[in-house]
Amino acid sequence: MEFGDRFAYETFRPGQRELAERVYRGCTEGGILITEAMSGFGKTSAVLTGVLSAAEEADYKIVYACRTKRQINRVVEEIARLQVRHPFKAASMLSKYDYCLLRRHRAIPPESFGWYCTFNTSNSLCSYFMNVPLTKAFGLLVQSTLEKAPRHHELMRGAEAIHVCPYEVTRLAMVQARLIVVPYQYAFDPRAMSMLFDNGSVERKRAIIVVDEAHNLRDFYRGAGSATLSLDQVRGASREARALLMEEAAKSLSALESSLEEIITATHGWRLDKGAVVEKFRSDRGTAWLQNLAFELSASSGAAWGSVMFERRLPSLILRVGEFLSKLSSSSPSVLVKWDNYLGLVDPDPVRTTSDYLGEFGSAILVSATVSPSSVFARSIGLDPAEVRTYQASTAPTVSVRTAVDTGTSTRYRLRTPEMYSKIANRIAAVIGSTTSGVGVFAPSYSMLGAIFEMVSKRVGGRNMVSESPGLSNDQATDVFDSFRSADDSVLFAVQGGRFSEGEDFEGGAMGSIVVVGLGLPPPTPMMHAEYAFLKRAGNQDSFLMLSRLPAMRKAFQAAGRHVRSPGKKGLVFFLDERFGSSTAIDLMPTWLRSDLTIGDFSPGTIEAFSRGFWDTQTPPLPS
Repeated sequence: MEFGDRFAYETFRPGQRELAERVYRGCTEGGILITEAMSGFGKTSAVLTGVLSAAEEADYKIVYACRTKRQINRVVEEIARLQVRHPFKAASMLSKYDYCLLRRHRAIPPESFGWYCTFNTSNSLCSYFMNVPLTKAFGLLVQSTLEKAPRHHELMRGAEAIHVCPYEVTRLAMVQARLIVVPYQYAFDPRAMSMLFDNGSVERKRAIIVVDEAHNLRDFYRGAGSATLSLDQVRGASREARALLMEEAAKSLSALESSLEEIITATHGWRLDKGAVVEKFRSDRGTAWLQNLAFELSASSGAAWGSVMFERRLPSLILRVGEFLSKLSSSSPSVLVKWDNYLGLVDPDPVRTTSDYLGEFGSAILVSATVSPSSVFARSIGLDPAEVRTYQASTAPTVSVRTAVDTGTSTRYRLRTPEMYSKIANRIAAVIGSTTSGVGVFAPSYSMLGAIFEMVSKRVGGRNMVSESPGLSNDQATDVFDSFRSADDSVLFAVQGGRFSEGEDFEGGAMGSIVVVGLGLPPPTPMMHAEYAFLKRAGNQDSFLMLSRLPAMRKAFQAAGRHVRSPGKKGLVFFLDERFGSSTAIDLMPTWLRSDLTIGDFSPGTIEAFSRGFWDTQTPPLPS
């Protein structure tokens, strides 16, 4: 198979052709292939080459699933390049919320948008939707998006120019496309996947699914199958109902609050009997009371016209309570837990159907930069290691990265003292002061990020320092990224596992050094305990590794690779936490991180001298 005309660039980087060939064979052989290639390898273009070659030969469709919108944008950019060399039809799909032109002049909470869109379209209140079958330009726009994958703002501008709904443009394009790029929701969430599979767009047995950043799959399934509800949210929903003149719903919500408060206070321990709780509602309130309330809150039809016509506050907490009650009253195998004034529903085995589901496709390609050890990774997402194939792309000698693990620092909870934070800040300041190019600093949480940013800012002057904050919109994230790129020696502070630590490209010399601060282990919660308990009962002895340590390590390693974006790249990585020096952590490290690894307790002066020497010449490793 000659891949040259299906590759987006004139030449392959080292290892890319081999990866494309392995993906091609994986598609033609069927089954599941797990592929690993380091950050900056050029996985997307190589995988697209292999999967497109196989799909065109077999006349299959391709579903390319990404975790985030920014990762979708990166794939779309590669597709647009490839379409110039090798014409084929492609489409990408975000959420309806991202495409809505009607909501531009009104603040619509994302959690309320599904209701808002359904109400407006079903009542002929959205002119963009109504105009779709009325203009010939709609079909032309669909064809142009298929032939050259547009950026999101380009599609929005084109749809607005002819006054049609951008979502409808992409929805029709998907039916005709060979390759469809979607967020995880459309590929794996039963509540959303009907848009992709139930309207004739994709027949799974005649499709290849590619799962980008597949190490995130378990977290996604966990989130999709979980729900939380606090008493404060129930009270807020009751206030919303009264403001929207939903008097009966307000009374029912007050009764719900009393019942939930009784359940929370009367039960010892963290686990509740879900069946007994549902039965209590039936005996106290009536057989169908819970289901009827869930439906009323989810529909909110009694408040619809008033909310739209008189621009009242749209229901958000009402809908959240309705969604929780729907899951509570369903027959799903979820576990009900409690803590403080919260209730939680969690699926203790969120990936139990992964193997069967992926088996419905002609073949499945799972792609990641961090899947080692592959057997643990496979089990963590519900796959039998004996039934999947794996391929690890070679990285040597494409990059030159020196890694230092500082054992004199730690972010263990009991060690988070002012003295430890000061020690960490001094080491980060030493890295920044000795690196003339950009620096990335990645912390395990926003709270720790804020504290470190403040302390380092006081120690370092004359540098453009920007920081990620929680809840950034795409436009705000772009502003942060542009601010970082505005100066050659900028410093970016971000969180591990966030939008800047995965899927973002810091090309060229934008980042020379990376500092990974701490290990972002998930906090122990009753919802996490439910998963632990299930895995232990199932005989899984490495549940802590699978659910806590491995995901935290992957987030750290993904962040460590943000500056490795091209062959021949030279860079430094500092891990500031003694836990990265353990034998378990080193075994989990990708080969490109541990090939030149030094472990020790390093002073700021030692770090600064080593860093300056590294950029001047290839100096010996740090002294242990």
